[in-house]
Amino acid sequence: MPKNIIVCFDGTGNQFGERNSNVVNLYRVLRRDMQSQIAYYDPGVGTMSDPEVKAPLARKISKYFGLAFGYGLETNIFEAYSYLMDNYQPKDKIFLFGFSRGAYTARVLAGFIRMSGLLEKGCQNLIPYAYRLFKNANFKVAAQFKATYARRCPIEFLGVWDTVSSVGWIGKRRTFPYTAANPDVKTVRHAVSIDERRAYYRQNLWNEEKSPNSDVRQVWFAGVHSDVGGSYPEAESGLSKIALNWMITEAVDHGLEIDRKRYHRFVLGQDKKGEYTGPDWKTPVHKSLKGLWWLLEFWPKNYTLEHTRYFIPRGLPRIIAEDSLVHRSVLDKIQHGGYQPENLPVSYRIEASRQLE
Repeated sequence: MPKNIIVCFDGTGNQFGERNSNVVNLYRVLRRDMQSQIAYYDPGVGTMSDPEVKAPLARKISKYFGLAFGYGLETNIFEAYSYLMDNYQPKDKIFLFGFSRGAYTARVLAGFIRMSGLLEKGCQNLIPYAYRLFKNANFKVAAQFKATYARRCPIEFLGVWDTVSSVGWIGKRRTFPYTAANPDVKTVRHAVSIDERRAYYRQNLWNEEKSPNSDVRQVWFAGVHSDVGGSYPEAESGLSKIALNWMITEAVDHGLEIDRKRYHRFVLGQDKKGEYTGPDWKTPVHKSLKGLWWLLEFWPKNYTLEHTRYFIPRGLPRIIAEDSLVHRSVLDKIQHGGYQPENLPVSYRIEASRQLE
C-alpha cells in the first residue's frame, strides 16, 4: 500500500524544547502509524556539534562553525537521503518541510534527488559520489549515474517557512542546482516574512516563472523570520501559528495525514489548560535586528544591488514584488492593529485564512 514519507528539517540552531519551531509543531501533529505514513525529523544546521569531535572546546567550535558556515549540511542531507533510500517505494508520496536554513536544506535534498536520483536500498556507499556530481553541477555524468544506479523519485509536496539566501552566515553564498526551480516537485508552499531585515536572512524565493508544471504558492506573512517559522516562546507565537496553520491546511489538501486532536491543541491553541497559543494576528511583531545583528549590517555583503557588487545593507527591508500573495491576517493587522509595513506593494493578491475542523 502506498504511504506518505515526511522529512522535516529544522531551522538554524533549532531543536525540540521550550521554544519550538513550526517544524517541530508540524511534526507533533502528524499521524505516524508506520503503515500509511512515516516521518523523519532532523535538528537544524548548527544545532549539534560534529559527533566525531571529542574534545569539549573543539565540539563547541564545531557547533558554531555549523551556524556561521553551514557546516554539517552534507551530513543532514546524507542522513535524510539514506532514510528515503531505505523506505521509499514506487507510488509513495514524499513531503519535505523546513524552516530557515532547514528550508534550504529541504530544497537541496529535492534538487539532489532530481539530479542524481534516489539510489536503491543498501547502496549508501554511493551517496558521497552522487552528491559530489550534484554539488559540482556535473549534469552530463549525473544523468548517466542516475540512469545506471538510481531511480526517479518525485516530490509530492515541498513546504518551507522563510527560506534564507544561503547556507552559512559567513563567506560567499553557496548555491546548488534545482534549488530555485525543480520540475520533480509537484507542489511548493512557501511562507515568507514581511518584516525581517537582517542581511544574513535575505529571502530566497522559489522561481515561479521557471516552474510551469509545479503548483507554487508563496505567501507573505506579518512578522520577522521567527514570527513566520516559529521558535519564540509559546505565549508569543500567535503570528507563527498563522503560518503553521496555513502550511498544514495546504499539506492536508495534498494528502498529509494529521491527528486532529493534536492539531486543535498545538496549532489552534484549543487547550483546556491554556498552555498553547493559537493563530493570532494581534500578537506583536518581534524585533530581530538588534544588538550584534546591527553591527553585522555594516559588514559589506557580496550581493548584487543595482550596479555595485558590494553594499552596506543597514537594515534594508525586503523587496516584495507587485501582485504578490499576502495572507489575510496581514490585512487584519493593518486595518485593526496599526500595522504599517513600508515594503508592502501597491497591488497584491489576498490569500484567505482557513482552518481544519
